[in-house]
Amino acid sequence: MSILRRILGEQRAVGGTWITDNQPSVSSAGVAINSQTALSIGAYYAAVKLYADTVASLPWDTYIRIDGTRRPYRPSPSWLTTPQPNNPNFTGFDLKHRMVSSLLIDGNCFVLFIKNRNGDIVEMRVLDPHRVTIKVVDGAPVYVVAGEDGVGVELTSDAILHIPLFATGSNYRAPSPVEQHRTTLGLASATQLYSAKFYEQGAAPSAVIKIPGELTQDQADSLRNSFSRRHEGIEKMHKIAVLTGGADFQQMSMKISDMQLVETLHWGVESIARLMGVPLHLLQYPGGNTSYNSVEIVSIEWLRLGLGPLVARLEAGLQRLVPGADQTFIKFTMDGLLRPTTKERMDAYAIQLQNGIRSLNEVRRLEDLADIEGGDQHWKPLNIGVVGQEPQA
Repeated sequence: MSILRRILGEQRAVGGTWITDNQPSVSSAGVAINSQTALSIGAYYAAVKLYADTVASLPWDTYIRIDGTRRPYRPSPSWLTTPQPNNPNFTGFDLKHRMVSSLLIDGNCFVLFIKNRNGDIVEMRVLDPHRVTIKVVDGAPVYVVAGEDGVGVELTSDAILHIPLFATGSNYRAPSPVEQHRTTLGLASATQLYSAKFYEQGAAPSAVIKIPGELTQDQADSLRNSFSRRHEGIEKMHKIAVLTGGADFQQMSMKISDMQLVETLHWGVESIARLMGVPLHLLQYPGGNTSYNSVEIVSIEWLRLGLGPLVARLEAGLQRLVPGADQTFIKFTMDGLLRPTTKERMDAYAIQLQNGIRSLNEVRRLEDLADIEGGDQHWKPLNIGVVGQEPQA
């Protein structure tokens, strides 16, 4: 029986999600937090999606370095574009997206790779991290993957690629960011739920109706339900109420400004942006003392200090899967994210051409233009020569 069949069962599931409904842990805010509920928090979902979408959109390829020059390595592995041959809808974009999502949500990415008889990788699958446990046998990690029937399948590093996000010491498995920041996420989730309930029916008793004399429980329930049907909810707000029989309506709720609910919501966004390392403006956070120049600088810093280390971690983990890994390597191209405006790009090309850094055809290839005859020559300024040599006529 194949590894895939042992893990996924006789029938391969179609659709669904790779995140299991792991038992949620109740945070200090009184809200249950797990991988699923954490993604219901708008700021956290936006941060994970930002990283996953950005990395998945980056071109990747295999290269080989010959005499100090990086050149494309061919033939490139098929899993770069078609990770699952039996599922042509699952592309390299999806593979990268799920790897990053797994890293940021669970803190670990487990990839099952299948080889053919020639030793070439023909299939890649990102596993649900909650179905993988790690044990150490003779100093080497062994990955126990729970199958559809609940029976664990033991695999070694020859079939499993494990990339941890933030492992410490001798631990093989990295802690889950959701579990580590359960209080922060729980408070953001609780504030989000409280806000919804505030507008739906009020998170606290908004008013009382005083009636002279005593009412039975049925009469009290009937009065409350009748009043709620007519005046509860956004669509029925501010409707005029008519009270009879000596009934008196007394307001008890606080103004939303008095509860600082908006400030608490903003605090949740700021806290999540801090722990995810994402600039606030990339989470569509309004306000802040920012200008165009400061936003541009912060965005570049995020590419270098936030996205860059994550990409480097993926490159290091995937390195051993590249054929001839002692001489070849895999690389994500991030130049497109730093792509300047047309004028800035042309100015940079002009400097490179004038100083012989690039040829005309090399510049044209960067702009997806065809080569021209004589465009492979490198230019050199006539007023610059080699130090110590006489200028040639």
